[in-house]
Formats: sequence, C-alpha cells, structure tokens
Amino acid sequence: MKEEKHVVLVTDAMSFIGPSVVETLAAKGVRVVAADPAFDDGDANLIADLQSRHRNVVAIHQTTPAETVARAREIVDGIDILCTGGVLPATKTPAAQLTEDITRPFFEKLAIEPLAYVAHTVEDMKARGAGRIVFLTSAGFIGGIPNYGAYAASRAALAGVVRSLAMELGSSGISVNAIAANFIATEAYFPKALIEQPTVRDKILSRVPLRRFGDPMEAAAAVEFFALGNSGFVTGQVMSISGGWS
Repeated sequence: MKEEKHVVLVTDAMSFIGPSVVETLAAKGVRVVAADPAFDDGDANLIADLQSRHRNVVAIHQTTPAETVARAREIVDGIDILCTGGVLPATKTPAAQLTEDITRPFFEKLAIEPLAYVAHTVEDMKARGAGRIVFLTSAGFIGGIPNYGAYAASRAALAGVVRSLAMELGSSGISVNAIAANFIATEAYFPKALIEQPTVRDKILSRVPLRRFGDPMEAAAAVEFFALGNSGFVTGQVMSISGGWS
C-alpha cells in the first residue's frame, strides 16, 4: 500500500484515546475519517484546531456501523485501515447484577459494534489486496477488575476474536491486531479530577509497576505502529499498554 492512498476510519474519535489516535495518524499525512456521535457531518467545531493543522482530517457523524461507513464512502473511495473498539464507562457490576439487561449494552457497544465495523469495511480492504484492522480495547480483562464483570467480559470478547480474524484475513493481506490499554489518563476512564486526588492517585498507582499513568499519545503510538508502521508481518497480537500491570 502506498502511503498517499491510505484511508483510515477512526470511530469514537473524541473519546478515550481517539483524539490522540487521530492526531498521530493525521500527522503522517494519511486521510483520516474521524467518526464520533458528537459530530455533525462536516462540522469542524469540535476538532477545529486539529483540522486547521491537518487538512487531511474530515469529521463525520457516527451512528450505526452501516450508516457511518456509508457516510465515509461519500467522501473517500474506500477504507483500508480501521481503528475501532467502542467506548463505554466501566460501571460497577457485581456478580449479582450480571443480568441480561445489565450485560447486553456492554457487549453491543464494546464487542458487537466493532465487529460490525469490520464487516462493513473488510471488502474494501480485500479489493485493495491489503488492509489493517486495529481494535482499541482494554487490558482490564487481562489483569482482572473485580465487580466489573460485564465490562471485562465484553472487552475480552473483542480481544478474543483477534487471532481468528487474523488467520481468516491474512491471505487477503489484512492484518488484525489490538491495543489493550489501561491506566491511561483520559477523561473517559481516569479523569483529571480523580487522579489529582493524592489518596486516590496513590491507591491506583500502587497497582502499576511504572507508578504513573500513561499518556494517550503513548497508546496512540502503538496504534500507529499497527496501522501505518513497518508491522506488515505482525498480526493476531493483543498488545497490553498498562505500565506493566498486565
């Protein structure tokens, strides 16, 4: 794949590490379609600064996977790189609360939806004879997070499909990998107001061998490696980025 032909779709672009991923990939000169529920089609208000520095970024409104990909195709010819994983707060769900109604939304947003994005973009990649899929998931299921079973299970479900898709799509020149992050200082999971409380901060970081929170740009750098870097021979991998916690 020639770099100028790369088209990247980043879903939930304003949540979790999404802004850093968009910034990092856009800086490489590829065309980035940033999808987020907060965007109106073509509305640059929320990413005006980014778009002023990177004219290769376009914002689209994110709804269902089918509708979102259709919107992207109105702007670009096809998508050969997909960065997706879903974002949903890790709300407390003790074992006694793991009913169908409580658990289902986690799977719909964090496992089913990302796979639907694959379904709606993979034919573009096959047609080009190359592509890269990078799932943005969590390391929580690896290290274990008591009382958050629904969240951990849905994140594990997405990580669990990586090797299967890698084996299925490898002959089409498509790699499939995942970034499993935790303890990244973002408002979605570790907001500034929380981690600035010394007692809370110390308690959280006592679990992290590096004794600090990760920067979103550090996680984005790993996404870049899988999406654009010299990683064409790397597939089926789930990379934990959690300061040594998992």
